[in-house]
Amino acid sequence: MTAAPLVLVVEDEALLALEIEDLLLAAGFAARLASDGRAALAQPAERLAAAVIDLNLGTGMQGRDVIRLLRQRRPDLPVVVVTGYTPGAAQADLRGLGGPTARLQKPIDPARLIQRLRDAISSTNGIA
Repeated sequence: MTAAPLVLVVEDEALLALEIEDLLLAAGFAARLASDGRAALAQPAERLAAAVIDLNLGTGMQGRDVIRLLRQRRPDLPVVVVTGYTPGAAQADLRGLGGPTARLQKPIDPARLIQRLRDAISSTNGIA
């Protein structure tokens, strides 16, 4: 039996994090939740299939920092960024964050999130 792909969810809004977790579990993923950057970076990056990261994590480390630090340990980690920022906002600029990074605008469309995750994981694994 193959283990479910593990997705790290970094979201400071507890209810949204739990909703994303439920969605991932229903779609056949395993999920690990982190409410801030410190908790996210405590996860072993080599075990992750992907990460879903909010850009605005309230106080402290922000989503861009988490992505950058995770990618120092795992450059090919697929990341789906979720944000309330409009695509043109400076805070939503994803340039310089490296390899597969997709963006979804809040409120999150569940089907799009799952599809973006599957696409990102497939592209990293070399599956067409």
